[in-house]
Amino acid sequence: MSAERYDLLIIGGGPAGLAAAAEALSHGLVVGLVDERPTLGGQIYKQPGPGFRVTEPARLGRDYVRGRRLIDAVEGTAVRVMARTSAVAIDGTSVVLVEEGRAARTVAAGAVLLATGAHDRPVVFPGWTLPGVLTAGGAQALVKTQRVSPGRRLVLAGSGPLALAFPAQLHHYGANVVLALEAGPAPGPRDVLRLALAAPGNIGLLRDAIEYRAALLRARIPLRYRRILVRAEGEARVEAVVHAAVDADWRVQPGTEERVAADTLCVGYGFFPSVELPLLAGCAMRYDENLGGPLVGVDEWMRTSVAGVFASGDGIGVAGSFVAADEGRVAALGVALDLEAVSPELAEERARPFRARLRRKEALRRALGSMHAIGAGIYELADSATVVCRCEEVARGELDRAIDGSADLNVVKSLTRAGMGLCQGRSCQRQVAALVAARHGLPLSEVAPATARFPVRPVPLGAIADASIPDGGFFTR
Repeated sequence: MSAERYDLLIIGGGPAGLAAAAEALSHGLVVGLVDERPTLGGQIYKQPGPGFRVTEPARLGRDYVRGRRLIDAVEGTAVRVMARTSAVAIDGTSVVLVEEGRAARTVAAGAVLLATGAHDRPVVFPGWTLPGVLTAGGAQALVKTQRVSPGRRLVLAGSGPLALAFPAQLHHYGANVVLALEAGPAPGPRDVLRLALAAPGNIGLLRDAIEYRAALLRARIPLRYRRILVRAEGEARVEAVVHAAVDADWRVQPGTEERVAADTLCVGYGFFPSVELPLLAGCAMRYDENLGGPLVGVDEWMRTSVAGVFASGDGIGVAGSFVAADEGRVAALGVALDLEAVSPELAEERARPFRARLRRKEALRRALGSMHAIGAGIYELADSATVVCRCEEVARGELDRAIDGSADLNVVKSLTRAGMGLCQGRSCQRQVAALVAARHGLPLSEVAPATARFPVRPVPLGAIADASIPDGGFFTR
């Protein structure tokens, strides 16, 4: 057994992982925190890189300030933070870690918390591989950590709270946003009533939404509802964006196309949970397209179906940073309870306010649900020539031929190499699954994800190669 052992090993340094680490530490647990980035905070609380010094935190916005509070509760404490480190395999409560520049090592723990977060939902459409097409997360990384504007004329297309917040934030940073598109409907009287009923405990979030909308109005940035991007046009980079009206299922209505000149297109149609590690661990899954698709199933203490393995944050449902943080706290209490570091009575008492906040956030999510439910049309934009797997350059036409013969993603992957590239299917697998579902008349929820394989994150072969196998020095150190 490895000499390196923790009571709780947390995979992921975003809101869920940070909150869990602080909570677990307060109950006397020995905690290790792993994150593949050089800085903590995750996507929502992304920090400037090493070497940057922030002298006026407020100027970086509320997300930065909120993130710093969570980070400061962990950094400089007894929590062992392992940055630039990837978790590449898991077997029960043993995890294989690869630190940048080092060989793999196995770490044991009393419990493991998978707080692996989510990544931007890729949307496949003609022109999506052109330079100048960015996910909202990619654009945020440029703006938040490098203070670089993604372009000179920006169009933002998406749905959900991010489609309202992000154009306002980009404008605040000085970017020239010429148009914002929302695939969902404009709020109606019933939506306003539902939001009012869900307001208790969510006033701050609703106030933020009002401020973002007011900022767009002041800047005269058009926000057009029930519109979806159709394609990006250009030669060496994006030169124009074509968008169209959609029905309730986000399917394009013929004859409604419009074209707008732009050099940058930011795409923000929500997020996909990063569930490769839970799948590799054998955790039972559930499905909810509006929460991201395949999700880890958990109980009231965030335990998964695998003994000693817990999950929280976007991996069990993409519901925002506040939800993720409280789920992380509940998970830490669940671990402390199972390791007998707290009594059942103390755990219940401590968890009560966290669960109350989670119920209030769930009420708000349900109130927003009718406006931002994901439509099937999001998967119907690609034509036969559109590259779906950009890593391996596999077009939809080639995928269609393979899908004619099989509804198994693993078979389609083997026949076409779609999903075998650097991103390991994170950019294309759901689109391929949607093509399979449409061709074989299946609900998307019944198309099983491709088998997760070690290593679940891209690492150098030399970091994981077995030195006992002769290889002529090509792969081992």
